[in-house]
Amino acid sequence: MNGLPVVTSDVTDVLERWRPANWNKSDLRTLEALLPAVRGWVRQTEPSDAAKTRRLLLAASGIAVWALRSFGNTDPTVVFHPSNIEAWTMTVCSDKSMRWRETTRSRLRAMGRVVNPDGWPSPTRQVGRQQIAQPYKPVEERVFRLVGGLPGGATRRQRLWIVCGSLGAGLRGTEIAACRTGDLENIADGRLAVRVRGRHPRLVPIRADYTDLAQAAISASAKDRLVFPDSGDVVHTTARRLRPALSFRRARSTWLVAHLTAGTPLGVLRRVAGPVALSTLDELLPFAADAVDDQTAALKALGA
Repeated sequence: MNGLPVVTSDVTDVLERWRPANWNKSDLRTLEALLPAVRGWVRQTEPSDAAKTRRLLLAASGIAVWALRSFGNTDPTVVFHPSNIEAWTMTVCSDKSMRWRETTRSRLRAMGRVVNPDGWPSPTRQVGRQQIAQPYKPVEERVFRLVGGLPGGATRRQRLWIVCGSLGAGLRGTEIAACRTGDLENIADGRLAVRVRGRHPRLVPIRADYTDLAQAAISASAKDRLVFPDSGDVVHTTARRLRPALSFRRARSTWLVAHLTAGTPLGVLRRVAGPVALSTLDELLPFAADAVDDQTAALKALGA
């Protein structure tokens, strides 16, 4: 093997002859100059048959024309950037059915991992049940806030609230699903808190960096629903489909470390966190201690 993509004669014929149906003349003229690049992207994915080749050509052609007109650029790092795929399929193509948009997005994401591998992070490593879930780094949190706030799509409201409820309030999946807009309360100086109901009722302040996401989720909500249907399955499925995928265990660890770093007293933290094992806090304390130097630690310890 010479390392080149393997294509069948049927696939090759489709690559050479295919043109989109029902496109207007302006779009077809724009596409004509882009077809060599589009064909190259599809070849790299090594489609197994002619039908799959046509579907990939159509998806790649549509986003390529949009990228050229929007950014003046059809480099694969631009065309197949995760946020651009999300924006094109969910916002620009909002006149299409949700099934069409989700299917097209899935195809483009698969292509993106092949033609723009550096633009797609590795899948989230599953954390073993006996291991402490590593907190997310600040730069990773910023990515999740960006992904949660991306425009468009029927799941935007859920994305906003899932990122906010997990990283901003340390909630579990079932708690995120059960919350309604009426459970979000103003508590002080524009800060919000979420009233958690169920087995472990409590009032949890949302971290300052996530206030905007919480307000956006409220604004985007129809009636009082933040997640529809309000089930844990929907929450976990949506979290897995974020790019990068979101781990609720790592998000909760991140939230706990943020409070430990900020000096939230353990008794207060236990009240707002709900059940949390002392062994978990013990394993997370080093992450908080790393953010405090000896002099600061000594000064804060003068209360005894």
